[in-house]
Amino acid sequence: MSRLELINVTKRFGDQVAVSDFSLTIEDGELVSFLGPSGCGKTTTLRMTAGFEAPDSGMVIVDGKDVTDLPPNKRGMGMVFQGYALFPNMTANENVEFGLAVRNAPVAERRARVAELLELFGLSHVGKSYPHQMSGGQQQRVALARAVAIQPGVLLLDEPLSAVDAKVREELRTEIRRMQVQLHITTILVTHDQSEALSISDRVVVMNRGAIEEVGTPTQIYSEPQSAFTAGFIGAMNEIPVRVVSGAAGLVQHGGRRVAVSGALGLADGQRGLLLIRPEQLEPVGSSNAALNGDLTLTGRVEVQTFLGATTRLLVRESAASSGDAPATRLLAVDVPSASAGRWPAGSQLEVRIPASSSRVIADRTTEGAVVDRSAVAVPIVPDLGV
Repeated sequence: MSRLELINVTKRFGDQVAVSDFSLTIEDGELVSFLGPSGCGKTTTLRMTAGFEAPDSGMVIVDGKDVTDLPPNKRGMGMVFQGYALFPNMTANENVEFGLAVRNAPVAERRARVAELLELFGLSHVGKSYPHQMSGGQQQRVALARAVAIQPGVLLLDEPLSAVDAKVREELRTEIRRMQVQLHITTILVTHDQSEALSISDRVVVMNRGAIEEVGTPTQIYSEPQSAFTAGFIGAMNEIPVRVVSGAAGLVQHGGRRVAVSGALGLADGQRGLLLIRPEQLEPVGSSNAALNGDLTLTGRVEVQTFLGATTRLLVRESAASSGDAPATRLLAVDVPSASAGRWPAGSQLEVRIPASSSRVIADRTTEGAVVDRSAVAVPIVPDLGV
């Protein structure tokens, strides 16, 4: 039986539609992330789930019961806010105990539960400390312990790690996953951090302009995106314009070269598409023509090198001769081992192999009914250290 269902939930603020016809089923013990840019509606959806916002239409179902009109304290949910929201005049022990005290749990039971949770979150040594005496990471752990102390049916996390530094954030997201699995709590995590969502979620809900763009496992969302928005938002993605030569055979064409690529099967002949491939899947090659092996090749000039640790990202300006464009060219992001990056300094020429087996093609919806210049590919120039 599903633990939580959101059915056709919609929310407007004046003339602005914040969330539109949102439907999702979350199973018992599942951790689902709502991922998207600022203003996409993910926090509003979470607040409607919690009961802090009333939907204009739709239903919130918990364990088969309609809770749409119930106040937050009647929904059996725990919530961790972005700013922790700890009581400053209470110690860690008292903060964690608060929900149990409100529910009139016996004193011995409350103290045992607090001790258990402080031990689980590694907080036993700060039990008597006040929030201002704790680090940001410790405060966040206390907030998590307080939220799960009441044994909620659903745990809601609203960007819980945004206020801590990168190292602590990485540690805490592992802690959240460990806790969630150990306690088997159905959890929704709202985040704009793609690495956070991909690293700990069972499923990821990608949101865009108040609606669900797509839903899938982290592997599906990263490796097999179904839309250009998801492909561009999750990690760095090269988008190479192609034209479908034969939808029956899955053949596409770029720069006069043809290749069979996953996803092109069934597309209409002559339709425009986007060939998607991650920077780490592109391969620098020599003068040999890899297209003879069933792969595309592109040539260009290295414009920028960006050191990312074990790898270095090369931004390569594709030549018009390679692309078939006149005179427009595009940037490709190519990740190479940092140890060999010196072979391709800025200004050098580079030929890049595009393995057909690592590529996929989706329909280019942006060109339907409009002429769109896709001469510049939307790949992040700022280093993306998360994925």
